[in-house]
Amino acid sequence: MYRLLIVTRNQQVEDMFGSMQGWEAMGFKPPRLRKTVEEAIECIHKHHIDAIAIDAEPEYAQLDRWLENNKPDMPIFEIARDIEKQMEIIREIELLLNHLHSDDSNDDYDESYYFQQARKRWKKSLLSGLAPSEEFILTHERMYRCADDPHMPCLYVRVSVPEGDTFITGRWHYGSERLGTALQNFFGEEFDHQLIHLAVVSPEEIRVVICPKRGEGGHAVSLPRAQKYVEETIEQIHNYLGLSMSVAEIRMRNGLTDFTDEGDQL
Repeated sequence: MYRLLIVTRNQQVEDMFGSMQGWEAMGFKPPRLRKTVEEAIECIHKHHIDAIAIDAEPEYAQLDRWLENNKPDMPIFEIARDIEKQMEIIREIELLLNHLHSDDSNDDYDESYYFQQARKRWKKSLLSGLAPSEEFILTHERMYRCADDPHMPCLYVRVSVPEGDTFITGRWHYGSERLGTALQNFFGEEFDHQLIHLAVVSPEEIRVVICPKRGEGGHAVSLPRAQKYVEETIEQIHNYLGLSMSVAEIRMRNGLTDFTDEGDQL
């Protein structure tokens, strides 16, 4: 069964978790609750913890930094203020943990690998405009321990693939997910010290986002330099894979929080 840690000084939060029933039916042990950073770190050292929730208090910033350095693949989930919302979050954490602990192949992958794959699925969903709200984006960026700064301006590129469906069904044969992995390898993980995310949102459209990392002051990416890099990468892809693509749109957006299902139509 999965084990959760709740870090809070709020008595109402403690009472809420204490009143929640059905933990074992959901695949969890009743969560452990701790009040201080020191107590939380000691608990993590003594017990296996699968996911953690940290109340929004300035004094817990030290715990965030400790987790960044020591437990970068531990999901951090939101503390809600009512039981119904909290149960929704717990169910989502259960699904994520099931993915992280899946053993459906003979490959020797660890939880870190599966967490990276889950993070990529979240980014694809985000780039596809499937996030319903800014709050949803911020809580999931935290849950998946994303390194981006979601509030900083980012570069958005929409790439047209005129023969996409024909390419995938006629020449590629590996599906859009594997194509996304191959294209990401061409673009790389970073450009100009910023992170690159890519999603194949349809056979005819690919989206690329270049965004600053958290805590690095996030200078804005140079639009001309980035456009040149994207066009050169598209040319490389055509040379190696025979896939023709073109830049349909390239512009700065306010940040990853701009990618809600409504904001994505802008």
